[in-house]
Amino acid sequence: MDGAVSRIEFTPKFALFLFFALAINAAYFWLAIDPVDVSVSLDESGAIETVQLVYLASGAALFFAAAAMLSKADRMLCIGVSVLGLVFFLRELEIDKTGPISTYLQSKSFRAHEALLVAGVAVVYLVLRWRLVSDVVRYVFSKTAWPFYIAGVLLLAGALFDMLHGSVSNQIKEEIFECSSYLSLVLVAGMVCYQQPGAILRRKSADFLMVVVTVCLFAGACWLTELVNR
Repeated sequence: MDGAVSRIEFTPKFALFLFFALAINAAYFWLAIDPVDVSVSLDESGAIETVQLVYLASGAALFFAAAAMLSKADRMLCIGVSVLGLVFFLRELEIDKTGPISTYLQSKSFRAHEALLVAGVAVVYLVLRWRLVSDVVRYVFSKTAWPFYIAGVLLLAGALFDMLHGSVSNQIKEEIFECSSYLSLVLVAGMVCYQQPGAILRRKSADFLMVVVTVCLFAGACWLTELVNR
């Protein structure tokens, strides 16, 4: 179909890359979080929470960049995921109430205004691009969208451990699953940008660059962890 999602697909090579990236991310934080001092490690301003914000911001920005290179249903899908990432970023963001703005950002009023704004913009966008909705839905329920399901399953696993509460182990698993979900969206967004014909990275030699960027991403996460834990 003319408007169908046709420029967002994922190769077996990316599946392997995603598996190892998520495994390294999970292993790192499992070893880095100190069960004895877990209240500091899992604090809203702690290391893993800070890295989650970095992942969410990066993912939202990359999906927005991908949307700029795409059109029709492909663009609608990327815009939708970008907005979703921004919503999760605001949900995870915890700042001290030091003034009227920071107090507002942590208030129930802000959550209500945020929901109304997102819903309003979404309704207008969907009405204007209604003919593309069926193509996006068809893609979402296709096998091609499997990386998005991985992100969703990881997020649901985190929510499950959040509901269980109780043990320190469950708290750690909750945060690691959430962090892994957000990282998967960053890598998916990066791959979407990478595979577009107009992208600067569209060269075989860019495979090496992708590995370097990912290593730098983990190095940055490690640096943030050490910085926050000082």
